Amino acid sequence: MPILPDLLDQGGWLRIGAIATLVDSVAGHHGVLQVQPDWVATLELGTIMRRKAEGEQVVARCEPLRVGRNNVVTETFISDAEGEVARATCTYARLPSRSDNPSVGTGLGRTIDYSEKDEESPRLPLDNYLKMTTDPSEPIIELPHHHRIHNSFGSIQGGAVAVLVDAMSTHAGSMVTKLPMRCVEIEIHYLAQAKEGPFRVEGEPLRVDESSVTSRIRILDIGNDGRLLDVATATAKVID
Repeated sequence: MPILPDLLDQGGWLRIGAIATLVDSVAGHHGVLQVQPDWVATLELGTIMRRKAEGEQVVARCEPLRVGRNNVVTETFISDAEGEVARATCTYARLPSRSDNPSVGTGLGRTIDYSEKDEESPRLPLDNYLKMTTDPSEPIIELPHHHRIHNSFGSIQGGAVAVLVDAMSTHAGSMVTKLPMRCVEIEIHYLAQAKEGPFRVEGEPLRVDESSVTSRIRILDIGNDGRLLDVATATAKVID
């Protein structure tokens, strides 16, 4: 994945939401390859940042930890030319084969493109591209249901959820500290498929110390009676 300017935080680190999007793409693809003709759906995604990514790109390499009857667990190492930048563990539910499962290629060089027709060029910055609206005075982010965030089920793709958690972690942290923040660790649990939209992301600081804020984050489907879709814990640190 290229290290693009809009994927960086204010301190020049690659955002954990962008890294987790890469992780969910490669780990989900790898998981499907392990269970074909069955399919997988994300249950849990945890990512920890180790350091700033250097150079022009990062590479994610995924290894299966368990391929069982009901789930698939993977570990993904994200590295630049100097070594490991981040590490992630994902758990996927194994779903029985269906005739409408999408086909998956097996070779390298496959480009993942979630774009809509007539996309703007150059692409909008990541948060704007996902159509996120952040309330400056409250720990709330809202966004509509649209194709850019869809997974193969028409729900919110796991990586897009991670971007929302990343954004809320830094927003909630900055509201507490009044300083720019960097999300360095996320643990997301995927509870339900998004059906209607619009969606609301809510943050609640759980632990605050001199340099970090750990928040509980929820994502709700407002168009479906406020159904709880995802719950996460994320830690943001003050950017030096």
